[in-house]
Amino acid sequence: MIAKSYRDSHEPPHEAAALRRETSSRYAWSKSGFLTGYPVKKADVMPETPRLQDDANILGCGNANILYSLPLYYLVTTTKDQVGVKSVSAKRKHVKAARRSPPGSVPGKLEITRSAAKPRIRIMAFGPHDLVERQVDDVGSIVEMRQAFPTIWIDIVQFGDAQLISAIGDAFDLHQLALEDAINTHQRPKVEEYDDHLFIVALMPDEAGSVETEQVAFFVGDGYLITFQERPGDCFENVRDRIRKATGRIRSAGSDYTSYALLDAIIDSYFPVLEKAGDQLEALEDRVISAPAPENISELHDMKRRLLLLRRAIWPHREVFNSLLRDEHPLIDPATRPFLRDCYDHTIQLMDIVETYREMASGLVDLHISGVSMKLNEVMKVLTIVATVFMPLSFIASVYGMNFDREKSPWNMPELGWYLGYPFALFLMCASAAGLVWYIWKKGWWR
Repeated sequence: MIAKSYRDSHEPPHEAAALRRETSSRYAWSKSGFLTGYPVKKADVMPETPRLQDDANILGCGNANILYSLPLYYLVTTTKDQVGVKSVSAKRKHVKAARRSPPGSVPGKLEITRSAAKPRIRIMAFGPHDLVERQVDDVGSIVEMRQAFPTIWIDIVQFGDAQLISAIGDAFDLHQLALEDAINTHQRPKVEEYDDHLFIVALMPDEAGSVETEQVAFFVGDGYLITFQERPGDCFENVRDRIRKATGRIRSAGSDYTSYALLDAIIDSYFPVLEKAGDQLEALEDRVISAPAPENISELHDMKRRLLLLRRAIWPHREVFNSLLRDEHPLIDPATRPFLRDCYDHTIQLMDIVETYREMASGLVDLHISGVSMKLNEVMKVLTIVATVFMPLSFIASVYGMNFDREKSPWNMPELGWYLGYPFALFLMCASAAGLVWYIWKKGWWR
């Protein structure tokens, strides 16, 4: 063992306990009683700061770099009453496992993590004159409502029950590969056509102003629409209100029109995100022009990164709508195609806005660099002028500072014996400096 374990022998010493309370953000206690550091590769070499070396000495480790080679298992927060332990790396591993199946897994196998929450299923079954909205937890109720209504929308949030999801897939004859892609939330927006249903993947922003996205999967079939969401919270409430109030043709149209309404809500939810990004860019532009500061460049790079994430999320949707418009899908009614074309136009608008903002961000980076360079040039110009003015003064002072014996030769600085020799030297220095200042001002170099 690299570090000492106090689990079996005795409690951690007072110094280590105090260190744990002070540096809970830098170190953490694992289940085995080890004090561990940030997760870095063992080959990495970290600087041995005095405080870090003291921490290593408390633990009985000679080298402070050893602390950084240990994995970070738990983040510890200390209060007066208790110490709360939260698994960080385990959470990250669970997220990765939920997003991607292990290499070599059986195709179509549903990999559900233990930490995943139980699915919440909301059903909206409707027709031109009827509507039933309820939450269910069994497949039998779903099948009954499907048979009783022309159109049914099944919204599944979270994927903590593989058997229930498989049962829903069997009830609607969903393809296993598509069902696997629906719960493995690392998919790119796409459209896949199967025998009796369409599988569509879209990325929905979490909230207004956030560049984080979550995957939403659509199964569009004859008389049914099934959506899979990673977590609670979406932008579909307006669509639900339209269904409840029978606004427009959404209750009389089929599942293809309902899927269009949801896709349109997802695409339109990107506009508030870009509006917030535009406001931030305008504020950054004012700051860069008025007062260039070092922190501006970091904010600009962060803005460029967020715009890049938005571009990666929005760009594939163009191909999704292009495929729905270009290919002849029997499940897409010809009357729905103009509405899908409107979504395609919105996607193009979003891409134009993103590209414009990216160019603005790049231009602001160049503007910031130019502003910093101009400020540096101003400083260098002042220093150069000052040095230039003092050059003749230094020359005159150095000439009259030479030590020659006037008694040896009458040519050895005879002006040193003048009655007004010192005032003459001062006058010569001031006249030289004034002449240089006037010349520099006349040339416009100091304006």
